[in-house]
Amino acid sequence: MNLSMSERNEDRPKLNEWGQSWEIAAALWDGPRTLPEIVDHFYSYIRLLGLFRITRRMERRHGKMAERIEENVEALIGRGWVARDGDRYALTELGRQEARKPIAEMRRTGKVLRRLTRPEAVSQVGLALHLGLAALKLPAALLSGSVGLLNDATDTLLDGLSSVLVYLGLRFDRERAVNGVLVVLMLGTGGFTFYEAVRRFFVPFEPDVDAFTFAATVVSALVCWGLYLYQRFVGVRSGSVALVTQSVDSRNHVIVAVSVTAGLVAARVDFPLLDTVVGLGVAVLILKSAVELTIETVRSMGDERVDLSRYEMGLAGWYEQFRQAQLRDWMLHLAEVEGVRTWDGVLVETRRALDFSDHPMLRALGVDRSPLSEEALERAFGTLLERGWLIDGDPLTVTEAGRGRLLAVGKRKRERLITNDANGRMARRQGLS
Repeated sequence: MNLSMSERNEDRPKLNEWGQSWEIAAALWDGPRTLPEIVDHFYSYIRLLGLFRITRRMERRHGKMAERIEENVEALIGRGWVARDGDRYALTELGRQEARKPIAEMRRTGKVLRRLTRPEAVSQVGLALHLGLAALKLPAALLSGSVGLLNDATDTLLDGLSSVLVYLGLRFDRERAVNGVLVVLMLGTGGFTFYEAVRRFFVPFEPDVDAFTFAATVVSALVCWGLYLYQRFVGVRSGSVALVTQSVDSRNHVIVAVSVTAGLVAARVDFPLLDTVVGLGVAVLILKSAVELTIETVRSMGDERVDLSRYEMGLAGWYEQFRQAQLRDWMLHLAEVEGVRTWDGVLVETRRALDFSDHPMLRALGVDRSPLSEEALERAFGTLLERGWLIDGDPLTVTEAGRGRLLAVGKRKRERLITNDANGRMARRQGLS
């Protein structure tokens, strides 16, 4: 008897997934793998972020995850994507065609990300945003008469010019000369805005505030905050002093936008002098940043590469500390639970966990290299010795304090799991009632 297409599809194993079919196919791209190797492919994403504790917990409780992935592999066999040979699974020709889709998409995403994190691209994005903000803030400043907003709008317009200069400097390898020009522009802008603010003390003017003016300042704050993060990240990552200089200016614009908003609110409640004070504060802030960057530029004249580590964002520093803590606990786990009793053995296992060269998706994205340097590994090991959690020797020994650390971490996780389970049960009961 001939079956309809829908009836044949109903006979196939069901996929219990959220996009897992293409991820499993991608995991088999380089060749046959066992089920544990396929499961480890999924864990790799977590290890890439440095979340070793979560990886270890999932590995201890991975029965359900492995079972779900195995069900999906069986479903892919029914689809004709995967073939089984003993305990190993491999892609069929149809499976390779399907696996090519997510890998190609990831490769395109990687190209876009690499293009966006080039300093030249940051300067182009900055130019477009500055011109757009200037077109928004200049009319708002002229219509309202706000000196604070006018100063900010003028500075934003000059920032558009500075983005052009940064692009040209990066393009023709004249970044330090461009950075000097940027600092001079910032000094000039600060001087002009300071003059305008002081003049308003003697020639008072009451701003005419409306919804358009408020909208311009709020949009400016949000856009400049995003631009600050973008410029600072790429500037520090690429060692570009000019981009770091621009990020300082973008941060100033955020402060300026907040201050101008306060001045506009004060004008609405018949206290227009505050807007003039805000304008003066903006000018002082611009001048202060310009002087600091001038000193930094002069100091860097004789150096091949400037140390920009002090300009790293606070969130990046917190994340690095968090990742170091995760790495230390992972090393303790290897020595105490996995029985790896030499430092060389711990290094080998840690490097293996951070080796993503056989991960087709991460390789296509361009992030298959270890996110932790050898220096970071050595630093984590040194901290374990300093805190008395580990004794270096042959064999490597975990102290009572080290075992207490592992137990404390495990206890906190169990308590969170119990709390989450209880909350989940309560939510399900409420949903049923």
